[in-house]
Amino acid sequence: MIWIGILGLLFNYILQWITSSIYRANTSEELTGTIWASDGFLFTFNGALTFIGLGCSIIGILLYSSKKGSLFWLWGFVPFIAFGFLSTWHPSQDTSSLFGIGGGIITLSYFGVLWGWVKTHNAYEGIAKKGKHIQLCGYSFLYITALFLCMYMGTPKLPGLANISIVSGQSIIITFSVGFALLSLGNYLTGQKM
Repeated sequence: MIWIGILGLLFNYILQWITSSIYRANTSEELTGTIWASDGFLFTFNGALTFIGLGCSIIGILLYSSKKGSLFWLWGFVPFIAFGFLSTWHPSQDTSSLFGIGGGIITLSYFGVLWGWVKTHNAYEGIAKKGKHIQLCGYSFLYITALFLCMYMGTPKLPGLANISIVSGQSIIITFSVGFALLSLGNYLTGQKM
């Protein structure tokens, strides 16, 4: 199941690269009735592939890593369901308070990461300790990404901030990518001494 999910997500990524030039060069009206249309087979297939790939990879990893007879793998359905719901949710009313609540949760969670790191980093030595340091940098980049997203989405809605420049989408993807890469590398290095 793990490999089905990983292959599905990889195929989705490749398909995004292939189709991006088509979506850049054509309007939605030009694509109507084709395989490339937003209601066409390929677009629908790619969306389903993302959903299934994510679910299979998470549930598969939890099944693989859980003790026999454990039901912990059922937690794999949480991100699976959240992705399905939140990718189609379009609120009809103002949800600005959601950004404040979300920002508070993200900030408090980042403080929790810092606190947990301070409490546990001495338990690691050598390459594993370097891995923990790299993971902390990765979390910091993800927190920067959250701040950038806040500026990107919130600033245009605040008239009092109309005179400042908005962070670019490229900055967001760079910090997000670096954060995930550092977390992945740090996780790998930390696991070397286990």
